[in-house]
Amino acid sequence: MALRLVVAYAFVVLFCAVAGCNKSGESVASGPEGLYSQHCAKCHAQPGEPGGPDRGGAKGPDISKIGGKAGYNAGWIADYIRDPKSKRQNAKMPAFGDTLTEDQILSLAEYLAAKK
Repeated sequence: MALRLVVAYAFVVLFCAVAGCNKSGESVASGPEGLYSQHCAKCHAQPGEPGGPDRGGAKGPDISKIGGKAGYNAGWIADYIRDPKSKRQNAKMPAFGDTLTEDQILSLAEYLAAKK
C-alpha cells in the first residue's frame, strides 16, 4: 500500500513538473498574444521586445502598429496571414493557412488590427 502511494506521488510530481515546463522560465501567453509570440515574434519583434533580436534588426517589418495603417483591417490581415502572396506577390512571409486554424488566424488578425 505504501509503495502505491509513493508511486502515485511520483507520478503527480512528474506530471506537475512536465506540465509547468518552459525552457525560458517565463509564462507563455495564451490567446492571440500567445499566437503572436509563437508564430510572429521571431521575425517581427523589434530589438528589446520579447522574442526580438538581441542586436541588429528584425527579419520582418515592425507590425506593432499595423492596425493604424490605411486598409490594414482584420480581414486584410487575416488574408495576409493565410496566404501572404494573395496580397503581395513578392511577400517573403510564409503562409500560415495550413499551420493555424481559421479561429486562430481570425483571433490573431483582430489582435494585430487593434494595434494602432
